[in-house]
Amino acid sequence: MSSDELKRSAGRQRRPGLDLDRQTELAAGALKEALAARDLPAFYRAFRSTDLPFLGLVYEGDAAGLFRACAHVLHRLGGLSPAVALAVENHFYVSSAIATFPIGDDARLDARRRALLAELVEGRLLVANTNSRVHTDRVGAVGTRARKTAGGYVVSGAASYTSLATEGDLLIFTTALEEGAPAVFLTRPRGNPAVEIGDYLFPDAMIDSDTRRIVFHDLFVPEEDLLLGGQSPSVMELLLFEMVWHQALIPALYLGAAAAAIEEARRFLRAVRAREGAPLAELDGMIVDVGRLVIRYRAASAAVREAGEAMGTIRSARDRAERLPRLFELAGAAKYVGTRCAEETVAAARGIVGARAFAGDNPIERLSKEVVFGPLGPEVNAAIERAHGRRALGEGVFEGAASSPWLDGAIGATGATGKEETC
Repeated sequence: MSSDELKRSAGRQRRPGLDLDRQTELAAGALKEALAARDLPAFYRAFRSTDLPFLGLVYEGDAAGLFRACAHVLHRLGGLSPAVALAVENHFYVSSAIATFPIGDDARLDARRRALLAELVEGRLLVANTNSRVHTDRVGAVGTRARKTAGGYVVSGAASYTSLATEGDLLIFTTALEEGAPAVFLTRPRGNPAVEIGDYLFPDAMIDSDTRRIVFHDLFVPEEDLLLGGQSPSVMELLLFEMVWHQALIPALYLGAAAAAIEEARRFLRAVRAREGAPLAELDGMIVDVGRLVIRYRAASAAVREAGEAMGTIRSARDRAERLPRLFELAGAAKYVGTRCAEETVAAARGIVGARAFAGDNPIERLSKEVVFGPLGPEVNAAIERAHGRRALGEGVFEGAASSPWLDGAIGATGATGKEETC
């Protein structure tokens, strides 16, 4: 599908140029084959040949619809390999944030955004990213700096976390300017000696996420490849908006792992019989145990869906300023619930299947190794707990005691007066 065709298919209700289910199954089939052959580049070649990497342009102007589409793809891939799905999620969250960040009040930035999206489609490009965090004795340390020079900036330093590192055609990264203000840059790492892509950060359990340490050796970035930078509120709002997308999409892929684990438990319980001769699936204890898993999976999926629908409420610069902090909290809660549910569901399914989960090619073995990374990032669950605890224990009345989460608690909800309610 060409760039023009993608643009024409961007209606809110109907997108005749995109068969999301079919293309998702094509990608899933390619991933199954690539995992069996240990040839992940083959998967990425197949993935690039679909329209899935370019959903940001397909769903232009429809953030909630874009979220649903990305989450659908990630859920399916996450049931096969959370690690590979995490690499794809990195492309999705950055490209989705760029596609939906409301910047109509900034003509230059809007033109730059549109040119970038067109470049992705025309070149069939994938986007890697890093926030330049490094492992030090201080949490949140940034390992890179950008120095102003004639015609652009020179970037030096190291970043620990870059997923999709060797497959990414574009690298969008956050760093600090000399005066300490944040900045978001774009560069093209392939074949650039100033961008050193290092060893795997996770050489065992999450190796297929292609997460590596990278080093910038006096990388020159021209002025036009500075997306945003400085002390402007829009810089922090873009970074927060990216994190909202990241936090909300992450649980979708891990819940895909949970669904796959439940399916494996179902197959096992129907195929294996108890000593008395009846299938294990007919034992009341097993029925209740699996029922609990399904209920928790559905509840967690509903929390993620709520966060995704709330994406559609950020439509203007005013929305960015007023709603993003609460949307960030909502996305964090969805990430917390979804990743914990996934980890616990895979562990429960492993307990049901027993040692057979590690025999042969049972998918639970891979899911068990990879799903444990869900609660670890982008924000660790302990940080999410503290943020919600501090808000609840503040001077104001806890929001659920004074109203309800179905009206006042919904971002962008409209009350009986017709005025927008904040949560």
